[in-house]
Amino acid sequence: MPTDAESKTSSEPHRTRPGLLAKCGIVIPTFFVRDRHGSPGDPNRPVMTTADSPKKRKRALSPLPTRKIPIHSEEPKVTEMSAEKTSTMEELDQKKTEARAFFDTEVGSKTVTAKYDENRRRFLEAEDKDAWDRSARPNKSDSDSEDKKKDDEVEQRAADIIRAIREYERNVTFGNLASEALPLDDDRDMGGQYLTNKDRIDHQSKLYQIAKIVPKGALLHLHFNAELHPELLLVRAREMENMYIRSIIPITEEEHLGQTEMVFNVVDPGTVNRGVNIFSASYPKLTNPRDVKNPAYLKTVWMPWKKFRKEFEKKFPGLYKEEEPETFQAGRPPRPPRHCGEPKRAVLYPAENWLRSKMVLSQDEAYRPTQTVNGVWARFNQATRAFKGLLNYESVYKEYIGNAIDRMIEENVMYAELRPMLLDKSIPSDDGKVEINNSAQMQLIVDALKAKKASLENEGRLDKFPFGLKIIYCTPRSIPDFMMREEMKQCIELKLHYPNLICGFDLVGAEDRPNHIGFYKKELAAFQATCKEMKVEIPFMFHAGETLLDTGGSDDPTNSNLYDAAALGSKRIGHGFALLKHPHLVKRFKRDEFIPGSGICIELCPISNELLHLCRKVKEHPYPELLAAGIPCTVNSDNPSLFSNSMSHEFYQIMVGAPSMSLYSWKQLALWSLEYSCLSTTEQKDGKEILRKSWREFCQTVVHDYGPLMMDEASGKIDVYKAEASYPERSRIHADIEKAEADEKRGPEWVKAEKERAKAWRASLPKGNVLLTHRDDKDHI
Repeated sequence: MPTDAESKTSSEPHRTRPGLLAKCGIVIPTFFVRDRHGSPGDPNRPVMTTADSPKKRKRALSPLPTRKIPIHSEEPKVTEMSAEKTSTMEELDQKKTEARAFFDTEVGSKTVTAKYDENRRRFLEAEDKDAWDRSARPNKSDSDSEDKKKDDEVEQRAADIIRAIREYERNVTFGNLASEALPLDDDRDMGGQYLTNKDRIDHQSKLYQIAKIVPKGALLHLHFNAELHPELLLVRAREMENMYIRSIIPITEEEHLGQTEMVFNVVDPGTVNRGVNIFSASYPKLTNPRDVKNPAYLKTVWMPWKKFRKEFEKKFPGLYKEEEPETFQAGRPPRPPRHCGEPKRAVLYPAENWLRSKMVLSQDEAYRPTQTVNGVWARFNQATRAFKGLLNYESVYKEYIGNAIDRMIEENVMYAELRPMLLDKSIPSDDGKVEINNSAQMQLIVDALKAKKASLENEGRLDKFPFGLKIIYCTPRSIPDFMMREEMKQCIELKLHYPNLICGFDLVGAEDRPNHIGFYKKELAAFQATCKEMKVEIPFMFHAGETLLDTGGSDDPTNSNLYDAAALGSKRIGHGFALLKHPHLVKRFKRDEFIPGSGICIELCPISNELLHLCRKVKEHPYPELLAAGIPCTVNSDNPSLFSNSMSHEFYQIMVGAPSMSLYSWKQLALWSLEYSCLSTTEQKDGKEILRKSWREFCQTVVHDYGPLMMDEASGKIDVYKAEASYPERSRIHADIEKAEADEKRGPEWVKAEKERAKAWRASLPKGNVLLTHRDDKDHI
């Protein structure tokens, strides 16, 4: 055990280290419990209590530190500052005073932000100069004609109106204001979940009404079986005596309605058993997926569609009651027909309502918390298979082209490239006795196009759809290589037979499943070599980057379909959602502004990407970043019948998904859709001229119809009182009105007068005015 002196010496370095506080005259005493021994004169020497028993005395004398030791501290010593220290503090106070005075002077100076302003100005100018839609904006020159100057002014005015309407609807129609206050019950997120917002978009948004009339150019990514709404096809199927339906399980309980998958087909009655009843417990359950190609199995499962409709109502009375779907409903409020090619208004029977629900993705299926990417893809593929039989028979195939073109014209689309799945090599005739092969199907399309062109020409409307449409041959990327070889050979044969119809080749399917494009590299390279040898052009239009994993259905990131698409020189790619993960590929995709058609174009499908779980909402979609990177893009609807969308909805979503989007953005996307199409150079040039003419008319319409909502001709601001008077009533009030009510100079009476002014303005509008289409107004509706 060390002596007291040794203990003191050994702990000395820990006791008296001069520091910053000591230098400032502040003394903080330090004590060490381990210093049990010290000199009697040491005021900090620990004082031990007296043990009052032998056991306690023994413990007290023990060297182990187990005793309770009270510690007495001395009062802290206060050291007076030296004159030198006092001088230093005075100097510090003086500097603080000077700093405050200097700050106050500078903050009031007009030049204090000069450097910041200059830097910021340079950044904005550089970004504006290189903006992806710069060439679509007015290029003003002293030599401009008066007509061009006028057109530019009208276009700028239309751009201001569209922006003002968008921001008004963001704040009021949807009410998604950045605030600490909780949202109102009827507030929504503009640019939020599409299906959640759809009813409000369709029935309350003037921006959507404008999106319906904007010239959209070409539609380059549209699956063949997905342009017409299911209710139209279901009503058409009533006329088909040979329309049959099958299930993968017997439907004996209500719960089976949600578990089964249904498929339609036109069937020769002589090839199937009589008396098949899907609602019987003895109905065969599909246990082997290969049986769907087995004639022995198929003859036992097809039930006549007419009989199914009747038995459904007996089995499930009251379920899926008859109703008039929105496709058939009269406009609420009055408006032009929503879709072309519509038959007479009709009511869907319960079985039809149920089947329709199996063909269209619902909010719950798309957004429920437990839904997965694979789950929503499986549901999507089920819906696709259900659609297939309603469309793939002779008479509807003939009618489809004309009806699809009518709908595109209604949406201001002037050209399209459709993607049929041609793996199945035939469709049935209406009696189910004749198989119509792929070549004969192409002839049906050619004949329908000729008939539609003649009809449009007779009506003087050929400029609405001047170039017809073309076909991109599609086949699944899941098939074995020997089947893929046959697919490619048949594609080339169809191109040789129909050189002006076949325009591309695509591999389709969920990219998180095998195979990646490179799996077929030998076949694809041979395909390109054969096309070159035969002097035909069939560019690749691959689906690529429609994935979050981006591994081509494997666990290897190098199997990304984006690498394969770029390596094979794809003209365009579908979706491209994952492209920004690959900075070097981005360079390959970029457009050279001096070379039309350069780079690799991305066929954007924002609503499809949201519903198939690549993003939760359009505001999370990477299209603004893709465009800002200089990558050419087009807007497309992908599968409108399954997703309850349209090209107008897609253009609307593009506009609300990013504040940087403008009328000029719409224009550039429409122009690129023609530039990256498979039209000839001459057709592209003619198409752009038609588009520019339509664009001028569109801008004039926007200014004429929606300009009255603005405060004045020179203003880029909306008159919030007129807007409130022309939109449906909402509990959400525009912030400008709230400020005016709280303002001392204006106040509630002034606001009341402004609202009366707006009400009188609304009453002066003629019946049927577009600004009244969202009011439940007895005087006008």
